[in-house]
Amino acid sequence: MKRRLGLDTSSFRKLREKDLVYVDKTKWIYKLITEGECYFLSRPRRFGKSLTISTLKELFYGNKELFKGLYIYDKWDFKKYPVLIFDFNEIENQTPLILKENLKAILKDYFIANQLTYPESKSLALWFKHLILGLYKKFNQKVVILIDEYDKPIVEHLGKGEEGLRIAIQNRDILQDFFGVLKGANVVDIIQFVFITGVSRFSKVSIFSKWNNLQDITMRGEFADFLGYTEEEVRIYFKDYLEELANEYKLTLDEAMEKLKFYYDGYRFSDSNDVRVFNPVSIMYCLQEKKFKNYWFATGTPSFLINLIKEKNYYIPNLKKIEIGGPILETFDIENLEIEPLLFQSGYLTIKNYDLENDIFELTYPNLEVEKSFCEILLKAVSEKSGTIILATKLGKAFKNEDFEDIKYYINAIFSEIPYPHYKKADENYFHTIIYLALTLTGYNAKSELLSSRGRLDLALIFPDKVYVVEFKCNSSAKDAIKQIKDRKYADKWKNKGIKTILCGINFDTEKREVKEIVFEKV
Repeated sequence: MKRRLGLDTSSFRKLREKDLVYVDKTKWIYKLITEGECYFLSRPRRFGKSLTISTLKELFYGNKELFKGLYIYDKWDFKKYPVLIFDFNEIENQTPLILKENLKAILKDYFIANQLTYPESKSLALWFKHLILGLYKKFNQKVVILIDEYDKPIVEHLGKGEEGLRIAIQNRDILQDFFGVLKGANVVDIIQFVFITGVSRFSKVSIFSKWNNLQDITMRGEFADFLGYTEEEVRIYFKDYLEELANEYKLTLDEAMEKLKFYYDGYRFSDSNDVRVFNPVSIMYCLQEKKFKNYWFATGTPSFLINLIKEKNYYIPNLKKIEIGGPILETFDIENLEIEPLLFQSGYLTIKNYDLENDIFELTYPNLEVEKSFCEILLKAVSEKSGTIILATKLGKAFKNEDFEDIKYYINAIFSEIPYPHYKKADENYFHTIIYLALTLTGYNAKSELLSSRGRLDLALIFPDKVYVVEFKCNSSAKDAIKQIKDRKYADKWKNKGIKTILCGINFDTEKREVKEIVFEKV
C-alpha cells in the first residue's frame, strides 16, 4: 500500500508513528552527533530544518523505537538527555521588548516543567544560564539545545525602512547576548549538543562572536545533500508516486524525472560538492497533485526580499547570471546588506559554477519554479495589480504568434498598470526589467544582457522555431535600436545557424510612459 506523504507536518514522531514517507537522513545526523558538539546550518525555508530539529529532539529524548529501520537505529545508544528547544517560528518578535518577553516566557515554562527555581534577575542571559546549570545538576546529564530559525527576529524586519532596520539591529543584539551564554566557561562543559538553523548566515562578528567551537556546516561538501532530496532518494522513496506521475503524463520514468528536475531540482549548497537537490515541499506537492505548479512560493511570499530589491532599485535581469566572491557570498551584516548573498542563502539563487582558483561563484536561479515565481512576485510588486500577470501572458503569446501590433498594445497595457510613483527612476534599464519579468514569468526563454564581441544585447527571446533579438531605447528611435543590432552583429549567432531571426527595436517615451515606436525586421 502506498505510504502517505507528510505534507502537513514537520514532526518526526508523526511521520514515524503514522508510517508516512520519511527520507532517511539519519546518516548525516549520526555524523554530526559523533564528530562534534555545536553546529550551525543555513538552508532556505521549507527545506527540512524543522524536521531535522524534531528528529534530533526524539533522538536525545531516547525514543529508539521511532528510529527502527533507519541508518542510526543500531549505531546510537539512545541515552536520554534534557533538551531545550527554541523555535523562533513561534516566538513573536514585533519589537525588541516583545522578543525579550517571549524568550523569558519560554525559559520560565522550562523552569516550571522541570521544578526548578528561576532567578530574581531580569537578565535573559542569566535565566538561560541558570536553566542549563539547573538541568545538568538535576538530571546529572549534559544538556542538548536545539534552535530553529534563529534569524527570524532579524529577517522579518529587513526591507521595511529605517524603523525596520532599527528593530532588526536591536533584535540581533538581544540574540547575541542570549546565544552568548552557550560559549560561557560555566556552561560549555555541560553541553552535550547544540544545533542552530536559520535561513541566513549573518556575520559571526555580530551574532556568534568568539564562539570558537561552533561549526558552520552550511557549505561543507559532506553535508551538501543533508537537506533536500537527491534524484536517487526521489527514485527510492517516492517510487510509487513517480510511476503515477509518469503514467499521468504518458512519460517514461526517466522523462518524468527530467521534468521534475527542470521544475524543482538544481539547488547546490557547496563549492566542493556539485550534488544538486530537490526542494522537498515542491516535489512532494507535485507528486501528490500530479501537477507541475509553483508550490514553494505558495507557502510564503519573500516580502522582505522584494522590499529590499525595490529599495535598492536592483537590476533584475542580472539575477540570471551573477558572479560574486566567496567572502561576500558566505556571510553578510544587516547594516550593510548585499542583495546577492541574501538571495543565495534564501534559496532564490544557487551555485551554478565555482572558480576555485579565484574564489568566484557564478549564481543563477535553481529551477523554473523559482525563476517564474520570483519574476511574478516582482512584477506584481511593481504594478500592484493582479491583472498584470494576464497581460504578461498575452504579451508572450503575441511574440510567439508574431502579432506585432498586439505586442505594442500589451507592452503599453502592462506599463499602464504601474502606478506613477514607480516611474521616478524610469530609464532604459527600468523598461527593460519590466519586459524581462513579463516574459520570464510566463515561461518563455528570455535571455538578458547577452555578451558578444561588440557589446551586450539587451534581450533575446528564444522560441523553438525563432528568436527575437531585442534592443531598447528611451526618447530616441526604434530604428536606431535596429541599427545597433545590425552594426554590432547581435543576431549573427542565430542567423548563421539558419534559425529564423526577428530584429525588434523598442523606443520608450519616459514622459508618457509608453512605447512610442516599435520596429520589427525579419532577417
